[in-house]
Amino acid sequence: MTEKKSISISGLGNFLIRRGTGIGMIVILLALGLRANLFFALSNLMDVLKQGSILTLIALGLTAVLIGGGFDMGAGALVQLTCNLAAGLIISGINPAITLPVGLAVGFLTGLVNAFLVIMVKIPSFVATLGTMFILQGLTTYYNQGEALTITQQPFFSFLGQGRVGIVPMIFIIVIVITALMHYFFKHTRTGLRMYATGENSAATALRGVNTKKYLMLSYCISGAILGLTGVFQASYSYGASAINSGMDFLIQALSAAYLGSTFSKTNELSVIGTVVSGMFIAALSNALIINGISNQQISGILGIILVLSILLNVIKKREIGQVTIF
Repeated sequence: MTEKKSISISGLGNFLIRRGTGIGMIVILLALGLRANLFFALSNLMDVLKQGSILTLIALGLTAVLIGGGFDMGAGALVQLTCNLAAGLIISGINPAITLPVGLAVGFLTGLVNAFLVIMVKIPSFVATLGTMFILQGLTTYYNQGEALTITQQPFFSFLGQGRVGIVPMIFIIVIVITALMHYFFKHTRTGLRMYATGENSAATALRGVNTKKYLMLSYCISGAILGLTGVFQASYSYGASAINSGMDFLIQALSAAYLGSTFSKTNELSVIGTVVSGMFIAALSNALIINGISNQQISGILGIILVLSILLNVIKKREIGQVTIF
């Protein structure tokens, strides 16, 4: 009898470890939503998808570099730089379509610089990308001169961030397309699978003859390209660029989404789909808290707690398989 009871408890514990994140998300949103019925209105749910899309795209860019075994403190700062560049170029009369390849190129080059510092100069990724974060912030301030850049009378460009296809936000459709491409790449191509292997155990992967430096570099470049494009979409979403430095807020939320998304896996494997679900959960949570009268300052603290808890879950699960390194 005692043995059966302990087995049952153990089974319940394993179930909660595997499914606890998803169950917790549903319970939290239901509890907050029942206190404010407006949360479940279709129009509000569509707004949540739109509001969460930029965060989710940043988290996807960060996930790409984390999968390859790297880390990027400057993810939010890069988004802010390309957002300002896009807004500035459009205001100066450049065709808005040009901003997409510009954002892509700036992001890719930033990823290449990060990879060079980490791989060739052998600076720890946290320190190297912290340095590039400050450089990117300085470049942004120099470019916008501390002033907001407002885009007007650009219906096509604004459609990317604010438009809808039926009732579905266009920016969310972009998220779905990028998610599908990334999921296929990382799960169904040799290059993507080798990037996963490099991130999970670089030494063992190198012993098999895989050029781990190449795949780490690729992860930084892919991440940078996604983040650079995201900055352009952010300019469309916000009708320009703010002079306020929001890079660190972007980073904290994106890290929360990436690590929280990894807790869906039994072995805490970073997941593109998990990141998207978590990114949208964080957006929905913020929306529900605001509807319930919680201030933005308190929401920042709550998101910090989510980040700590998601990393804690990550550490606990990785200890079970003999791996405790996060970044």
